[in-house]
Amino acid sequence: MGMISRVRGRIRSDSFSKIQMKSEDKIANIVWLISLVMLLPYWAPRGLLVALGGAWLMAAYTCFVVPILISANYRYPARWYPAVVKIARKIIRRLRGPLERVLFVFRAAYSPIDRAERIFLQLNNLSTMISQLLIFTACDRLLVSRGRLTCLYSLMFYNVITYSVNYIREICTKEDWTPYVNVTRHSQVKHLAMSATKIVLEWTKAVTFIVTMTFILLTLGLEQGLEHYRPTLVYTLITGIYYLLTEKTFLELWPSALSALKLERLEGMETLYCGVWARSVTTFIAVPLVPALAWGERWRLALLVAYVCVYIHGRYKLGEALIKFNEACDSLARFRKATPEELSTLEDVCAVCLGAMKSARVTPCAHFFHADCLRRCLAAIDRCPICVRPYVFC
Repeated sequence: MGMISRVRGRIRSDSFSKIQMKSEDKIANIVWLISLVMLLPYWAPRGLLVALGGAWLMAAYTCFVVPILISANYRYPARWYPAVVKIARKIIRRLRGPLERVLFVFRAAYSPIDRAERIFLQLNNLSTMISQLLIFTACDRLLVSRGRLTCLYSLMFYNVITYSVNYIREICTKEDWTPYVNVTRHSQVKHLAMSATKIVLEWTKAVTFIVTMTFILLTLGLEQGLEHYRPTLVYTLITGIYYLLTEKTFLELWPSALSALKLERLEGMETLYCGVWARSVTTFIAVPLVPALAWGERWRLALLVAYVCVYIHGRYKLGEALIKFNEACDSLARFRKATPEELSTLEDVCAVCLGAMKSARVTPCAHFFHADCLRRCLAAIDRCPICVRPYVFC
């Protein structure tokens, strides 16, 4: 009887697995057919999509629907997918030698371009301004009706705002308010020429700030010379966010604003978090503009946006930010986080910054440090800052 029951159980499990495989095959075939239907707009007449929403609808469709289709087909693969993958792997193995030779030639030919791209990024102000002009021009062509100079006006207004923020920040952080310059650091004798130059420079900055702000307020209030300036709300949001996340002045302010929130889970890495977040958002803004411009038959602008704003900035700036963030996380991953019970009974300060510890990392020698302080110490030496012992992990 036991043998018969075991055989019956196996038959039932085999039949159940067959039924489950059939249901999964049906789901996979349905997902595949739905994917074909969802990809039909790419072969549909151009006038249909233009009537529904134009290039911007096509870009949004590409960014949101296509990843969902890829994940659905990955979750429910059809039976013929593995066979196709095997055939593709065999073809790649046979073509590995020629492909490696082609890649070697391509890398050798691309190395001068790579050096030129790095030099271009080293000119930080120039590369940032070019990327901003490209994004603003792309938004001008897609989101503003008959706006010939909208991008130039917008960039000018944003630059004026940046200048005002820099001037106000300089006033707030200024420590030496004396209008005189001493001959030496410890001397009380005034240098007349340098003092006069400093006074003239400070007054010039103040007058320039007042005149600039007055001019902008009059221009916006009276709308003189703004016949072609017709920005939409979406245009202002996209260009404003892109400018705030690419301009150097605001990139230096975001970590300070995030540090003011005192989020312990960030562990003092606000600068790294802001770098990754800013580069990711700017790249995400530029990506849908490329198919939208291509759909509108603006090929040159689409290629420029794809190359400068997506490829170069995504490969170098976003890649560099991710590398720094991953290195910081990897250096701290070896050290466990202190529990609330340990911190409540510790009643001590961080030995590096002498600040109170609401969150901390614990070394193998049972010493507590802020995560950011420990990370900076690890960059200098791989030893405990207190007992100077090498870290030994069990």
